[in-house]
Amino acid sequence: MPYVVYFILCGVGGLLFSFTNIFISWMLGALVVGSLVAFFQPDFLNLKRAANMIPASWNWSGLAILGVQLGLYFNMTLIKTLSTYWLIILAMLVLTIIFALITGFFFFYFTKTDLLSGFIATAPGGMTAMPIIAQEVGANVVTVTVTQVLRTVLVTSTFPVLLSFFGGYGSSTPENLTMSYNSYFIPLTLGQLGWTVFLSALAILGAVTFKKLKIPVPWLLGVMVTVAIFNLIFDQLAPTATLWWPHWALPVAQLFLGACIGANMQRKLFRDAKAVIVVGIISSLALVIVLGALSILVASQTQLDMITSILAFSPGGVAEMAVTAVELGADSTFVVSVQIIRIMAVLLILPPLFQVLRKYFLKEEKENHQQTSWYRKGYLVREESEKRGRNS
Repeated sequence: MPYVVYFILCGVGGLLFSFTNIFISWMLGALVVGSLVAFFQPDFLNLKRAANMIPASWNWSGLAILGVQLGLYFNMTLIKTLSTYWLIILAMLVLTIIFALITGFFFFYFTKTDLLSGFIATAPGGMTAMPIIAQEVGANVVTVTVTQVLRTVLVTSTFPVLLSFFGGYGSSTPENLTMSYNSYFIPLTLGQLGWTVFLSALAILGAVTFKKLKIPVPWLLGVMVTVAIFNLIFDQLAPTATLWWPHWALPVAQLFLGACIGANMQRKLFRDAKAVIVVGIISSLALVIVLGALSILVASQTQLDMITSILAFSPGGVAEMAVTAVELGADSTFVVSVQIIRIMAVLLILPPLFQVLRKYFLKEEKENHQQTSWYRKGYLVREESEKRGRNS
């Protein structure tokens, strides 16, 4: 019962936020409500228990739905884009990860957070996925969430305004980036439902396989990779096939993830929040400026217009940059393609790296603890020997 009440409250929060037209409003609303419950720990209807013991299935469900959503973007249009600009995209991707790690170290140095949390907080892998990855590897979820939100808000609130002064340069018609699907509330035909069931079974199989292989965040990465492969194959073998993927799927995923992340917002985690916010803004601003400058350089050396280049390589979200591209008349196909490639690459490359770093830090901590124990033990032995010598 407390879990039902907690989820309903998170749903109400998501619904209220949805009226603001803020991106990922359902997740933010659920996150705010969940954070309030976790922070104040109310005994009303045993909500304290719900916030402290969130079912793991909620996390899996949200990640799986998000994985399907990302995987459906991956088709031949994305492959063509990659083949045309692969060198530029690869160079920008490497530079993005390098600068993200540098800002992560900067974040760690000027705050009291750990280095792993600093790296995850500044990694441009998406505001939805990175807090979940932080939770998976034992990093500070509050630090990661706050920093990711700050960067996304910074990008989405400044880039559209600044770029609107330059007008639109692109006028290409955006291509469909996903397998054909209908987004009605319920499937219109049994065939559409059949494709959905088949894809869901494959996605679960992919997640289980990734879990067996001990790949981090299997319910996101396994599902995303499986759906991407499915999309590429059936885009060629069955181009007329239509999948049922309802429009309410992503809000439901946002509710699950927001409720899970919010439950981690315990009072004890908000120490030094001021430093996290200040350094988070500075590090995010530095990353945005560097990538913006590199994007302008790319535009000057290629046939890409400046607006398309900046939106494609900015550390924002797919939906936010896609909407901005359409509004400004940029090449939205290229923008979405590059954003998806960046997020997929970050989600595939960084989580294993974070796992390695986590094991390294745990090993270092264990060795330091042993050295401290040995030192203390030796000190006590010497002290006891000196005491005996004085007594004799």
